[in-house]
Amino acid sequence: MTVVAEVRGLTVTAADGSAVLDAVGLELVRGRVTGLVGPSGSGKTTLALCLLGHLGRGLRRTAGTVEVTGADPFQPAVRRRLRGRVTGYLPQDPHSALDPRRQLAAQLDTAARIARPHEDRAARRTRVEQAARDAALDLALLRRYPGQLSGGQAQRAVLAWTLVTRPELIVLDEPTSGLDADTAYRIGERFTTLTWQPAVLLISHDIALVDRVADVTQSMDRGRLSGSGRAIAVPVPSPTGGPSPNGDGTGALSFEDVTVRHGPLYVLRSVSGQVAAGEMVGIRGASGSGKTSLARALCGLAPPAAGRLLVHGAPVSWDAAARVRAGQPYLAYVGQDARTALNPRETVRRALARSLGAAVRRGRSGGTWSVEEIADRFALAPELLDRTPERLSGGQRHRAALARAVAAAPAVVVCDESTASLDHDTETRVLKTLDGLRRDGTAILLVTHSDRVAARADRVLTIHEGQLR
Repeated sequence: MTVVAEVRGLTVTAADGSAVLDAVGLELVRGRVTGLVGPSGSGKTTLALCLLGHLGRGLRRTAGTVEVTGADPFQPAVRRRLRGRVTGYLPQDPHSALDPRRQLAAQLDTAARIARPHEDRAARRTRVEQAARDAALDLALLRRYPGQLSGGQAQRAVLAWTLVTRPELIVLDEPTSGLDADTAYRIGERFTTLTWQPAVLLISHDIALVDRVADVTQSMDRGRLSGSGRAIAVPVPSPTGGPSPNGDGTGALSFEDVTVRHGPLYVLRSVSGQVAAGEMVGIRGASGSGKTSLARALCGLAPPAAGRLLVHGAPVSWDAAARVRAGQPYLAYVGQDARTALNPRETVRRALARSLGAAVRRGRSGGTWSVEEIADRFALAPELLDRTPERLSGGQRHRAALARAVAAAPAVVVCDESTASLDHDTETRVLKTLDGLRRDGTAILLVTHSDRVAARADRVLTIHEGQLR
């Protein structure tokens, strides 16, 4: 049994003296997948980053040691030697890890060349293609730029970038959160059959995935670890559904003949749909089918090649900035990459205050809430309000992005896998908050791969081969 990484008595504290990690001990062994589960904000990502020799702003190591292949990754020279060669890391926010100016193939080739500088071009190409296959990524996508990838495709692209160097230690933070069930299953199986037999740390709220893949499982709660031989399944209650729409059937949001292209490739062809006031509609489909493209188009972030958009029966611009200038209704988009959505220098409190202020200026009722009330609705504890995004866990960032969007009192909320990185209890609380918005007449469009989340919707539509059914 070869120990690749070992953590002993690791304690990490925040600026206020509270323990983020409390005397944590962990061994990661070659050829073994170790699962790590636990509530959002319990310290899982902090532990993952410590294995890379990194701590978020305001955190400091006050006790304990971390060793990767016998060396301390907190030493700058060691950290540079390990990262990208000995250790590989898949973060929760995949788009932020990719260079938007370079095609994916070029980025993977660079990673392969750094790891194996004496390897010839043909060998590197073979290595890149194998990494893409291991990540269940279509080889045709290697010619695309990151902005042309769906959220799930970007996640698999970063996974391929992690695997291409064949590191001895792989740290995966919610690696399947934006993927459909079939793709998640395929990738999960790959973790157990990688030919070079790395040590793998798998952080996930997908209990079924951890139970199927992990050899051993550790559970984290409030910075402390407890072990078990296998993952413990979390009971999932029968879907409760949501309240029926309280509107009169009038479309709060209507879109007609929407066509989306990426260059010559058609992603969506003349799709149409409607969401009534107070209705929640689910959008499902395989990773890369066009769900995110539709969501971003509706919210004015990536105007389509053709189509017509109406809010409460009135035509509106496809361009978000033009909508603001014209005083048209606000459609909020909460995407998969919360890190890039939030201002890195702005605290949660400031972000929520700005959104509440925007609601007041538009004469919307959301402005009657306080910052503390909207934060509580999304399970954001008071001590998180004065933190910037980098001092939040992945799940906390997603909830902050959701809270900011809802605080602005939009006519429509479009959520793109916004609960995928949340633990069961926190997800339930967030979904109840969305149910409350429905009762107030807000239309909600949910892009999701989760059966449990989709079960709460009034209707579920599926995108397949460019069509919405």
